[in-house]
Amino acid sequence: ALFSKEVSFIGGHPMAGSHKTGVESAKAHLFENAFYILTPMNHVPNEHVEELKRWLQGTGSHFLVLNTEEHDYVTGIVSHFPHLIAAGLVKQVEKHAGDNPLIHQLAAGGFKDITRIASSSPKMWSDIVRQNREHLMVLLKEWISEMEDLYDTVSTGDAGEIQNYFADAKEYRDSLPVRKRGAIPAYHDLYVDVLDKVGALAHITSILAREEISITNLQILEAREGLLGVLRISFQREEDRMKAKLALGEEKYQTYETI
Repeated sequence: ALFSKEVSFIGGHPMAGSHKTGVESAKAHLFENAFYILTPMNHVPNEHVEELKRWLQGTGSHFLVLNTEEHDYVTGIVSHFPHLIAAGLVKQVEKHAGDNPLIHQLAAGGFKDITRIASSSPKMWSDIVRQNREHLMVLLKEWISEMEDLYDTVSTGDAGEIQNYFADAKEYRDSLPVRKRGAIPAYHDLYVDVLDKVGALAHITSILAREEISITNLQILEAREGLLGVLRISFQREEDRMKAKLALGEEKYQTYETI
């Protein structure tokens, strides 16, 4: 019935959310400034697409109209495939964690950050992978080839080749848009240098409370490779992070961000 020209079926979903599930994780601004992809059937008139956009404009999203094939291809590369890789990285660490308890302890730092999406709903991602498996199988073959090339690069021990590999990756990553919401929800974290003394944490939280800034998490970092600061504060929105940065700066706290 959906393929009938009498039915204007427009598929779609926002590229937003987090690895948390359930109604308790709902937020009024969840879709704000996120991409909302619409995938109308070929016969659907453009005015029907525009009408749906008007219905959804209260979400504050940016609309992107794609055909179904393009949707599966693009989201497969920038969303579905990274979830597979994140899960694979976690499984790789799990294999070795039983040999040395330090592995489990030290993985609480940057490793846990880069694999955050591996904590997403297993049921949901099982369904997504099954539905988009054709594209993902191609991407996995390409990834295997990429890892074989990387294996060869590392095995040579050539400092120039290894450095070039990292440099190429850094150059492309640095070219990606900053402060924009993409296929995978961005971090809104602020790192703060804090003295190890009684009341230090309470003073910081009191500053944020005074400014009515909502936070989602506080974490004392023990493994901080590549990160300055000892306290990580997570926020729901970028505006909250920048407001906190200003408020803490006025109180002479040194703060840092990752990009």
